[in-house]
Amino acid sequence: MPLLRSRQPKYENAGSGNTTNPLLIHRDSHSDEEANKGNTKSFFERNKAQFIIILSVILCCIFFGIKANIINTNNVTSLSLSIDGADEDNNVNKNNKANQDTKIQLAPMGSIIYGAKGKGGDTAKLVNEAIQSGFRHIATGGFHNEYNEAGVGTGWKESGVPRNELYLQTLFLARSVNGYGTQNCNLEDDELCPPSPDLSIEHQVHLSIRSSLHNLQTHYIDSVLVHNFRAKLQPYEETLQAWKVLEDHVDRGVIRHLGIVSVHDKDFLTKLHGDARIKPTIIQNRFHSNRGYDIQLRPMFKELGMSNQLFWILTGSGGGRVRNNDVVKGIAERKGVSPQILLYSFTMEIGGSPLIGTKSVVHMREDVDALIMHKLEWEKEELVAMAGVINKDLIQ
Repeated sequence: MPLLRSRQPKYENAGSGNTTNPLLIHRDSHSDEEANKGNTKSFFERNKAQFIIILSVILCCIFFGIKANIINTNNVTSLSLSIDGADEDNNVNKNNKANQDTKIQLAPMGSIIYGAKGKGGDTAKLVNEAIQSGFRHIATGGFHNEYNEAGVGTGWKESGVPRNELYLQTLFLARSVNGYGTQNCNLEDDELCPPSPDLSIEHQVHLSIRSSLHNLQTHYIDSVLVHNFRAKLQPYEETLQAWKVLEDHVDRGVIRHLGIVSVHDKDFLTKLHGDARIKPTIIQNRFHSNRGYDIQLRPMFKELGMSNQLFWILTGSGGGRVRNNDVVKGIAERKGVSPQILLYSFTMEIGGSPLIGTKSVVHMREDVDALIMHKLEWEKEELVAMAGVINKDLIQ
């Protein structure tokens, strides 16, 4: 409750002849003189009792309002971002009533991520189901031929969950990047879609962001990642050009955070971090042996305050090594989960945020339950044993 202030009557100097009291109904001057004859007490003295009552009511309202706010704050479950450097505006600090009624445990944004790649015409339905299952961080792509970005917008809208309780992430792809596609280009001005092949990198960024806002049915995007295809990095100068335009969108509040995809080059990351005015807070890389599982880069991610999102966890080499391994099966059985969930949990233990792309509602709920609601607990020897199956240097 906002603080109420009693408004004291304001009088002009007695010599001015104007003694109008704004708290009283105005009468003509003759009536006022008659009414005030013989009354030498001040206004406050004549109305002391009323002032005391009004002041008492105001103080009671303030006291009970503050108390109610404290109770509400203590009862609300805070959902914090696990992305380092996230600003306070992005911290979702309460669940909506629907989630409290159904007792859904929400995934802290950035801890686990629902990946909408390859969902096609089922994107809206699957995103809705993922959100209903407890996911709150949804990753999609702008001008990428394997994403249905508009489906993500429809899906989160149909979920009924407020926008400020979701974390929507998309990609910017330059025209020259493998995977570029314009089927997601949607604007009220249809003449701009599909985009001209002659657009500068700066105009490509502007158009991509406008289209993403339209597709996602939102006024802001929580994070935009500059996409590279696998380990084929775009020319650094082109990346920096795009980054500067994205920084302008951050300045205007259209984008909250910036990141980059598929960079396993320490020098490239170091230079970008140094040259960027708004630093990258997200690095999204594949979890694979042919990239060394980024073992050498993980200390730098932490030092630079970059959240490490991981994809290809189950479909890459790590998933293949744990799938039928007896050691992994033994740990999974003791914890009452599948080897797949165990691997997701392991990547979180080493500082990653797994992208999960399941189409099964059952698996969505199992993932949220095991990774968030009843988060798996690991013994040191179990982590060492798990790393031994994938790469022993993952645990140091």
